[in-house]
Amino acid sequence: MKRFLMPLRRGVLVVGVLLGAGVAVSAPRQDAINLRIAREQYNLVVTPGEVTGQDFQLTRAPGELRGRTYLGTVAVQLKDGEARGALGGATVNLKVTKEGDAIVAKGGFGGRPVNLKLSPSEMTVYVRDCTYRLKAQEDGRFYVGKRSCDIASTPPSEVWLPDEFHAATPEEKAVILLLAL
Repeated sequence: MKRFLMPLRRGVLVVGVLLGAGVAVSAPRQDAINLRIAREQYNLVVTPGEVTGQDFQLTRAPGELRGRTYLGTVAVQLKDGEARGALGGATVNLKVTKEGDAIVAKGGFGGRPVNLKLSPSEMTVYVRDCTYRLKAQEDGRFYVGKRSCDIASTPPSEVWLPDEFHAATPEEKAVILLLAL
């Protein structure tokens, strides 16, 4: 009888370790923009000097963002109410305003039209032919909702924003979010 219980104990131990690791992996990083989009998950670590992740290296300097992302080379100048520059050889020309507690950005981004509205209660973004309609689960921190270019069985998109992101200027927030999504 003891011989039959040993494999069962090992199996329970393995399942327990795997479940524990899964919980640890699924907890959001406190210093990163955590994204779950269309069954993919990735993190962009945000520090005062840079934003980094797989295929994503941006240097943050006063009034500019420079680096490389999966979209190409980024060189964007940030001024009061606007972001101008280049993304992968195409122009970036954003107008950024505040409407109450919301950040609104409209214009061209990498040669394509974009529209972004980020408030503590919702995030609506049109970028690269997809519209994200995300509602806040945690004011200004964690957003969940659907993306227009996904099929019905795709799980909802999730975006978690760290403190260092909230410390950025409205122009910088808009550019970083548009690059991330």
